[in-house]
Amino acid sequence: MTDPADAVSIVLVTYNREKALPRTIESILAQSYPHFELLICDDASTDGTGDVCERYAATDARVRYIRNPRNLGMPANLNRGIRLCKHELIATLHDGDIYAATLIEKWRAALLRYPSAGFVFNRYIHLSPDEKTEATTWGYPEFISGSDFLERIVFPDRDVEFPVWGTVMARRSVYLEMNLFDERFGFWADIDMWCRIAERYDIAHVPEPLIRLPSRAALPHLFHERMFTAHAMFFRIHWKARTRHYSGRPWQLASSLSFMCWNFVSIRTVKLARRIKKRYLVKG
Repeated sequence: MTDPADAVSIVLVTYNREKALPRTIESILAQSYPHFELLICDDASTDGTGDVCERYAATDARVRYIRNPRNLGMPANLNRGIRLCKHELIATLHDGDIYAATLIEKWRAALLRYPSAGFVFNRYIHLSPDEKTEATTWGYPEFISGSDFLERIVFPDRDVEFPVWGTVMARRSVYLEMNLFDERFGFWADIDMWCRIAERYDIAHVPEPLIRLPSRAALPHLFHERMFTAHAMFFRIHWKARTRHYSGRPWQLASSLSFMCWNFVSIRTVKLARRIKKRYLVKG
């Protein structure tokens, strides 16, 4: 019998993924580290997602199916799952993604190796629509101080992107210390969370592509947000992160905010121009 102290919790958030969900769940249940509880948090799906989840819960005692009575949105759904977890190490996963069999084992090992790390992430593989070609993200050191993570990886990024997706393993105590995910940021709440954790903790990284991400053509977003709203949300999160981090250092703060504003204006202007061209110009 496994000591509960050795087990981990996995929170899988899902909404209307009846067709994609089985492959995701199968990749989780096939993990090389078998000592976990899997909480599948269904955000009031209207398709057959519930039936899929109930089938797995009936055949594997590690699976707990949790259905919200109404749609809460991703961060609130995730927060509910975290509150219900039994164990200190919590992996947060998303429906549709495909996980390597060693993911939980390697995430857990990294957090045990680096006790000062608030969370661990890894490299990702972006799949093409036909899943025949792949693009792999860049790797990072296995251990990064929270300050270096922000100052050398997040803040200097000229594409104003973010190196960590919503799939990580973090400590439950850290999540609670941060008062969980800020639901005001909607689908982008994870970016705010990783920045806040980096202010107080170091970051661990597994430099292997352990998660395959389907293309948006094969697995489109189930939420719709105006481009300006999304950009404003990113801007607000980055602004708050820089203001917190450089508090008491006015020259560094001014430099960082100026760089960020220039990036947002230039990059978003180019993207907007491309969208306008694609939508309104007719190819000859």
